[in-house]
Amino acid sequence: MKKALHILMLSSIAFILIVTGCATEDNDLDLEPGSEPISGTVYSIENERILVVSDLDDVNIPRSEWFDQGKRAVYFTVDEDTVVELDGEQVETDLIARGQKVDVYHEGALAESYPEQGKAVKVVITDTESAEEAYTDSGRYIGIMVNESVELLEIEISGVPEEMESRFFRFTDQIWIIVDELDLEPEDEIIFRYLEDDESEGLVFDLWRIEN
Repeated sequence: MKKALHILMLSSIAFILIVTGCATEDNDLDLEPGSEPISGTVYSIENERILVVSDLDDVNIPRSEWFDQGKRAVYFTVDEDTVVELDGEQVETDLIARGQKVDVYHEGALAESYPEQGKAVKVVITDTESAEEAYTDSGRYIGIMVNESVELLEIEISGVPEEMESRFFRFTDQIWIIVDELDLEPEDEIIFRYLEDDESEGLVFDLWRIEN
């Protein structure tokens, strides 16, 4: 009887240890980044966060284009606690660049917005090839003019005295479509994104109206 009781006690202790070990292992897993990262392209970097868009072939397209296509897009906060890896080695956060391909592991559930929002636990740079730097500015839309057979977007830049001349930008084909869809009128306030351009003040690839 005592022997049977002793065996039962040992079995109970072994069972408890196994269950405790499994629970501990599960808790450890919960502390790790999700096993399935969100993969995509770094579309923009702003205010200590990156905007990652999945299945994006060209980073220099208007936001509205991938937005209308419903591509998955997530704003990830990147701070001093975020681990950034390249070729298996931890690197500085500032190595993340626009246009790179990344796998992002996040913390907890993502905010249900579009784009979604979350905190990046780890960012793995899978392709270091980056796009040229993009600039964002605002101003008043004046119109589109033709200069020596080249169509230019005329904008009065915000904060520049009115007596200063407008600035003229080349623009991509998508901007023609956006200007038409927005039915822009002279003096409408806009925000635009552009790249450096040797032939003008810049090459505009994204534009949207500031709603008052």
